[in-house]
Amino acid sequence: MGWLLGLPLGIFRLLFGLLMLALRLALPIAVLVVLVVLYRRKTGAHTARPRQEKPKEPEFDGPVYTVDYEEVDEDEHGTY
Repeated sequence: MGWLLGLPLGIFRLLFGLLMLALRLALPIAVLVVLVVLYRRKTGAHTARPRQEKPKEPEFDGPVYTVDYEEVDEDEHGTY
């Protein structure tokens, strides 16, 4: 066979081999995924978990002290 026929046939054979390899790997994975989905659907393991609430703010029983700052003029104290 010449280049005109041999090269395309070689490329097709290579692509067909890669396709068969992909099917050999993907088919068992797809079967496993389907089995897991069916098992989870049957057992009810697919139910959503309750969402975790945000942590609550701390509660203080005692008084909360705040400080009010007032403006200080430079003229009053002379050092500012």
